Amino acid sequence: MKPTIKTPKSTYFTLAAGFALGAVCMGTVYTGATVSKAVAQQVQTFAPRHISSPSAESMAELRNLDASFANLADFVGPAVVDIKSVNERQQGPNGERVPVAGGQGSGFIFRPDGYIITNDHVVGNFSKVTVTLRDGREFPGKVTRAEDSDIALVKIEAKDLPTLSFSDSSKVRPGQFAMAVGAPFGFENSVTVGHVSALHRADTEIQGRVYADLIQTDTSINMGNSGGPLVNIDGQVIGINTAIYSPSGGSAGIGFAIPSNQARLIADTLIQKGKITRAYMGVVPETLKEYKRAELKVEGGAVLTTVPSDGPAGMAGLKENDVVVRIGQTPIRSSIDLRNSMMQYAAGNTVEVEYLRDGQRRTAQVKLATPPARPTPVPQQRPGQRSPFPRFQLPPGFENPFGEDGPEVQVVPPVTDGQPRLGVGVDNLSPELRKQFNIPANVKGAVVTSVVPGSVAAGLGMKPGDVVQFLGDKAVDSAAGLVEAMKSVKKGESRRVKFTRYGTDGTRIVDSKVTF
Repeated sequence: MKPTIKTPKSTYFTLAAGFALGAVCMGTVYTGATVSKAVAQQVQTFAPRHISSPSAESMAELRNLDASFANLADFVGPAVVDIKSVNERQQGPNGERVPVAGGQGSGFIFRPDGYIITNDHVVGNFSKVTVTLRDGREFPGKVTRAEDSDIALVKIEAKDLPTLSFSDSSKVRPGQFAMAVGAPFGFENSVTVGHVSALHRADTEIQGRVYADLIQTDTSINMGNSGGPLVNIDGQVIGINTAIYSPSGGSAGIGFAIPSNQARLIADTLIQKGKITRAYMGVVPETLKEYKRAELKVEGGAVLTTVPSDGPAGMAGLKENDVVVRIGQTPIRSSIDLRNSMMQYAAGNTVEVEYLRDGQRRTAQVKLATPPARPTPVPQQRPGQRSPFPRFQLPPGFENPFGEDGPEVQVVPPVTDGQPRLGVGVDNLSPELRKQFNIPANVKGAVVTSVVPGSVAAGLGMKPGDVVQFLGDKAVDSAAGLVEAMKSVKKGESRRVKFTRYGTDGTRIVDSKVTF
């Protein structure tokens, strides 16, 4: 029995209207009668009508806007460069041959004698940097780094080059237009347009680098845009495209740029001194919020969120929640002002710090020290046949947008003789590690704490936090169990390796056969 098809009432109304209209039309054709005024009005209601039409004046404004963006791209483009960075083959700490690693990013010329500014993570820790200009010329680049600021200079031997100027980023306003130019995914000279979304996105730490003040933009930024300019409608640089927030790895409309004032300060200092030196005050500052500025009746300040008691500031009497408003002769209106003020002093200098505590102004004499060493980002081989830029360990949701794909290379097996190595550091599962890496309480195995570049583990895509559960046919329930299982592996033999990664967005299981 076929199912009964029910026709919506609206369909009947439509059909009825159609028959009525047809009857009127046919009546007109066959009788030649004149359509009555009432019927003519009814027919007219079925005629298509424009909701609105743009005026000539509106179209002229739209064409002007269109031409303005095209002219802006023409103006900015010649000063934007493509940067390729690679590491030559070398031997790792365990005797293994580390594969060639490299990637692609962007930069822009800000002096006609060949000075280019970019991100440090685009060119840092690479042995060879090649700059390609818009006209196709290629130059080797000499790199000067400011690692902790994620800014670097690349100098090429060329003259009379097109340049971009810096805007005053303190005058940038949310909502204004912005344009990004660079090489997303290696597509050189790509232009995207958007807006400034927000200012002062502060205190984001990525692999030991603290980004104290970032511009947020919805201008589309992807892997390869790193180091390129974010410009205003006047063609002036307001920021250096640096990072994106992306659950998927692609542009999600949330990008971040280092403000031009900060980038210019670092660039000028690198040209003058050849390096960035900072004294160490021993505090973690945060920009004073607007309502607190009103309460304290100050134009700005940096509130101290962390003050180690054994650091220079702690030993001078400063405490958490103190608000620093002056260091030496420098007014402090934000956390970035405090950080930048340390570039004026050397370790061992004593500086006067003015601060507010419980609404009362006080001063302290702080003897500055040498900054503690920061960990160096280490490139790691990812699965597949391509090598990435150094991949920073970003906060949840952040992805490194710059240089996912580098030159095609083959993973080179270890050249050491003797016992094969998996190439990982491991530890037993503890409550602390389970909490850190979201590992359930009932899971057994050896948790990975480090991965040797170029190793078997790196080729499998292992990362710290992965739990190794099988090697060959042996179940692994501890770090010692994995070490014991590896003892039976001979060079050239194949073994099954199973490991699991537990994340906030799900669980990933890798079960693969590899040759040692």
